[in-house]
Amino acid sequence: MSMVPLLSHLVALLALQSTPVRVVQLPTVPVHVSVWYRGLPEGVPRLVDLEAIRAQGFTAVTWPLQQVEGALELRRMAATAGLAVVIKSEPEPATFDALTPVDGRVDISVTTTTPEQWTALVWRAVSVGARVVSFDPVGTDGVWGAPGLPSWVAIAGGVARQVGQHGTLLGTLSRGPDVTIEPAVASLEVRLLQNTRSWVIVATNRDTTLGAIADTYATFPQGVPAAEWLNLFDGSIIAMLYRPTGPRWHVRLGPGEARVFVIDKNRSR
Repeated sequence: MSMVPLLSHLVALLALQSTPVRVVQLPTVPVHVSVWYRGLPEGVPRLVDLEAIRAQGFTAVTWPLQQVEGALELRRMAATAGLAVVIKSEPEPATFDALTPVDGRVDISVTTTTPEQWTALVWRAVSVGARVVSFDPVGTDGVWGAPGLPSWVAIAGGVARQVGQHGTLLGTLSRGPDVTIEPAVASLEVRLLQNTRSWVIVATNRDTTLGAIADTYATFPQGVPAAEWLNLFDGSIIAMLYRPTGPRWHVRLGPGEARVFVIDKNRSR
């Protein structure tokens, strides 16, 4: 074998080893609760509408891909209103039984779901990896920017505020280890999420029937702290029962309810 190719290969390897390796930290993309916005008339965005959307707690608008001409003006207005812009071809309404984010996006139809479902549906979408949850108001009453907002806005906007207050944290999370629920409750889902510093619990009860309380126990993996978990909604603190096999939490969620808790991974038991 000729020594020339071998020497060339060695030189190349040495060059690679001497080249400093840069680790690029990608920016975190916050989680957004958005509104499908189509303009008035359709395809023509209005700043007054976007300001009204932002004032209700939404942090983004979702614009139809087909309305290319209005997209540039929309981005300019949205920046002024403090809104992110999501471009998507068509809404794909999700349900509890079909809740798979497409490119991190989930749509909720205001007319085919009930307001009682929205809190649990949004938080369950976030827990399975949604980064944008967009409410689609097609078929509803009212016009943005006009006196009197659409009747659905107050509830959807309340959920948007819940998510928006913690959007940056939520955007850093990935799925953690599985949680054991005993006895099982069909309507209840408890997911453990994590980033490098924190554990986050997202618990949701999809059953909105009056009196449908999910009452059971969730057991978390060893190494997850038992206390003190911070409730992201009201700032209260909960503690779990410490057990050698992993902390145990008595879960009790009302109809359509969601709860979200966070704890530092370094906190001792």
